[in-house]
Amino acid sequence: MSFSDRIIRAVSHRLRLLHRLGSLFFVLGATGNVYTVNLSAAVSCSCPDRATPCKHIIFVFIRALALPLDDPCLSRRTLRPCQLRRLLSLPTAADSLAAASLRDCFHQLSAKSRDGGGARVRPPAVVPESGAACPVCLEEMGREERVVACGACKNVIHEECFLAWKRSFRRRSATCVLCRARWRSGGDDQDKYLNLSAYVNEEDMVEDGGCT
Repeated sequence: MSFSDRIIRAVSHRLRLLHRLGSLFFVLGATGNVYTVNLSAAVSCSCPDRATPCKHIIFVFIRALALPLDDPCLSRRTLRPCQLRRLLSLPTAADSLAAASLRDCFHQLSAKSRDGGGARVRPPAVVPESGAACPVCLEEMGREERVVACGACKNVIHEECFLAWKRSFRRRSATCVLCRARWRSGGDDQDKYLNLSAYVNEEDMVEDGGCT
């Protein structure tokens, strides 16, 4: 992916800033995962994208710190001390922030994670809507049955049906039965990252229903 494509993604994707702590910027990704961007001598991001800078780093530069597109720091892999001092002295752009209620939710879940000795805090259990049918077997999903939900489109599927679907991919990454996005719920990403998708609606990174 070209640098210009990453800029477009940083500007157009649903990314929001959850918290800023010194050189650390906690960014809410488009799938609900929380990634940590570290503005240091070697700029880094905790996301799985190997490109540097990734779209989350560019988001911090362009949207959180409001750098112009011609700023020399934008495409650099490393920052000189004077550049770093300048960047860290910049205020946070208000329009880059997630909703206040969602930021509060992030702080609550982060605190619980720390109190639990580093154990990952998971979203509430998935419960299918009344009368909803599994997209694989087409049978109705009871509220007591084990189900999983796609982190991208939020559609629900029987866990057993999804495992059979996943096995059909052999060594390839499984995708959602319906939207075909890379499957994230219950996978490596959810184990590695705090995920807030259960608290975000589909419109504009606004908290849905509160964090309880």
